[in-house]
Amino acid sequence: MRKIITALLLIGLAALPTSTAYGLSIGVKQGDWIAYNVSVTGDMPGHDAQWARMDVVSVQGSVINTNMTTQFTNGTYLYENITLNLETGQLGDDFFIPAHLSPGDTFYDAHAGNIAISSSEQRTYAGAQRTVLLGHTDVTSFVWDKQTGILVEAYSNYSSINFTMKTVTSKTNIWQPQTSALDATTLAYFLIAVVVTVIVIDALLVWRRKRRAKQ
Repeated sequence: MRKIITALLLIGLAALPTSTAYGLSIGVKQGDWIAYNVSVTGDMPGHDAQWARMDVVSVQGSVINTNMTTQFTNGTYLYENITLNLETGQLGDDFFIPAHLSPGDTFYDAHAGNIAISSSEQRTYAGAQRTVLLGHTDVTSFVWDKQTGILVEAYSNYSSINFTMKTVTSKTNIWQPQTSALDATTLAYFLIAVVVTVIVIDALLVWRRKRRAKQ
């Protein structure tokens, strides 16, 4: 019995977000992945991407090891191994921030300095409604998923060179798409109609058998 209780506790603890020794909450784990659609206007060498996918290879304390796959508009691919560290602010393009932040909280980006969470909203990404956090730098507006800290949308505007880039998540295995209320209602009405039809047909068959028996 004790072994069973211990096993259940270990499973429960494994499902919780990882916290570093410094109190940062890491909301992703090995095997998580997220894909993005990318659209650009203008021309900036090396930034003509149209699709990207980030795979979490491992999480050790505040360090997240990832594989990044980028598809460019000419059809070629770039494969990169990227190591991020939320404690030291090595965040790449701010793909990950600490999980469970709130408006008014800040996190450190080694390139941009402290970035503040300006607000929180409910939005739909990859088929599910999520609580998201908004923040920005001089050139980029970010949207992160609050529970995981992962980037779900970004818009960069380099006005001096007339270049913009918009990145929006398209698919992920971190959360599941939700069935809309309309679909659920339609399914319920369909099932009710099937049951009523079966009952009516069964009643008609019983009535015909009784009628034939009387004749």
